[in-house]
Amino acid sequence: MIFPDLRALDTHIKAGALLPVYLLYGEENRQIETARERLVKAAIPQNDSMNLLRCDGSGEVDWDGIADLLWSMSFTPGQKCAVVDDLNPSGLGSTGMSKLSELLSQPAEDGVLILTVRGNAKQFAKKEAAATKLLNLCDKAGGVCRFAAMTRGDVGKFARQTALRLGCVLEPEEAALLADYCGLDSLRLRQEVEKLAAYRGYTGKILKEDIEAMVTPTVDANVFQLGDRVLRGDFNGAMAIVDDLLFLQERPESILTILTMSFVDYYRAAAVRRSGVAEATARKELGYGGSYRFTKALEQCGRLSRPALGGALEILADADARMKQSAADGRTVLEVTILRLIELLRREMP
Repeated sequence: MIFPDLRALDTHIKAGALLPVYLLYGEENRQIETARERLVKAAIPQNDSMNLLRCDGSGEVDWDGIADLLWSMSFTPGQKCAVVDDLNPSGLGSTGMSKLSELLSQPAEDGVLILTVRGNAKQFAKKEAAATKLLNLCDKAGGVCRFAAMTRGDVGKFARQTALRLGCVLEPEEAALLADYCGLDSLRLRQEVEKLAAYRGYTGKILKEDIEAMVTPTVDANVFQLGDRVLRGDFNGAMAIVDDLLFLQERPESILTILTMSFVDYYRAAAVRRSGVAEATARKELGYGGSYRFTKALEQCGRLSRPALGGALEILADADARMKQSAADGRTVLEVTILRLIELLRREMP
């Protein structure tokens, strides 16, 4: 059974007849957590810890232990419930998938299994074999609900409303900056607003300086910010980001990869613009999901000509080759590469 959104899942929960398994997946962590806890509460209304098992699905999962719980006899009202958080479909392997399939082929009458997939949700968009098999298995035996990331417009509104509820004011410009730092993940956004509000004593305005000092940008944010500084010809700003990443023990090779990713995003976005393919279709086919990177790339790519994009990728490929030389100094390679990119873009951009 497919549930299109949280509201449909809520209606099903209120009806009172829970299914043997629920697969909750997507990029919207806050709603996934909300749905998970509502299902747990419906299965175990008295919060009986004896009938609840929670485990981390990012590593090896004890499916035998889960089966033992779900098939055990309960001496209290309600059902038995097992929650496997952050499951990695491709990490299940043939043994794990076989045990899960066996568990769901003859489900316990009063047992509920809840699976969440968040960090690895892109596997579904890419239609990887394990993710597709898991999806079909859960759809057949129980319920499936995908929680897509919020839109760009939703993010700023959500951040401002959260701040207001905590007694603070978050102006549109600061809300946009926070969205750049956190991407489209509303759970992380809420946590960061709560931290900033506490820093402000739950009163007054949350300032740009507060965000820059206290919020660590996501990888997506670093991709955008580093690429954006280069596009704007801001050498000092770009190198400041590089130095911050080096200070955080990020390897020069990884930083070069981040910079290359931004130009690959621009290249793909430009190709999508020229082809006239819908953004939603392009996101799905290119595996971006709800990533804010692609939204920003679409905004920026209009300024880039084909020669500029081609030349930039050649410069980055050359930097990658030089970075792999044992005698190369990583920071120097990055510095020279950023200079070359800025000079190229000044010549080629209108």
